[in-house]
Amino acid sequence: MRPPSRACPGGAARGAAPRVETPCRDPPGGGAMNTDQLVSVLAFDDTPPRPISPRVMGMSGLWLLAAAAIALLILGVRDDLLQAMTAPVTAMKWLLPLGIAIPALLAAIALSRPVTWRVPILWMALAVGMGAVLWLLLSIMGTPADQLMPDMWGNSRFVCLTAIVGISILPLGTALWVLQDGASPAPGLSGACTGLAVGGFAAAVYALHCNEDEPLFFLIWYSLGILIVAALGAIAGRSLLRW
Repeated sequence: MRPPSRACPGGAARGAAPRVETPCRDPPGGGAMNTDQLVSVLAFDDTPPRPISPRVMGMSGLWLLAAAAIALLILGVRDDLLQAMTAPVTAMKWLLPLGIAIPALLAAIALSRPVTWRVPILWMALAVGMGAVLWLLLSIMGTPADQLMPDMWGNSRFVCLTAIVGISILPLGTALWVLQDGASPAPGLSGACTGLAVGGFAAAVYALHCNEDEPLFFLIWYSLGILIVAALGAIAGRSLLRW
């Protein structure tokens, strides 16, 4: 004999007209809903979500443009910018950061969905980073010993780091604030990808001013600035993007 269904609270009072009681349904497996069940419920929820991608790009992009304008008003733009952008070596001051920033941004947006655990496009950013590391090692081996430290240290490393991090702060905070409307399964990774993206764009902005064109300089200090912003994004993302 099948046991009677458990009635939901709020059934008919004693003496009142009888009414049909609907049984309460517990989550599959009984007990409280666990994380996997919650993810499944959210994944199959047909409520139209607020689009995250255009808001991340739009709002963060506006703050990035504002920060870039202020930075370039203070620092200035290099006089030979067009010549530098067409030279193969110095063009890498823009191509490498953007090659990391664009895939990282797409990965951060993809990770805002709860069913997304793998982001293959992130491998593109990692491949660009590994290429930069290989170029750095080859540059170290090919530079005379007496020229190595001057080329590595340059004359504006502190300005470089300060500018990249400073340009990134408001766009990074805005992007993380918008991404809170998502449901990332990996908050730390989402924050790190967001930081990589913002830091890469900020480095490309700073390159409009920087006239230190030795690969040893920009491969080290641009990379360090981007990694600092990525670390800030990872730390903030673990708290802000948790759900």
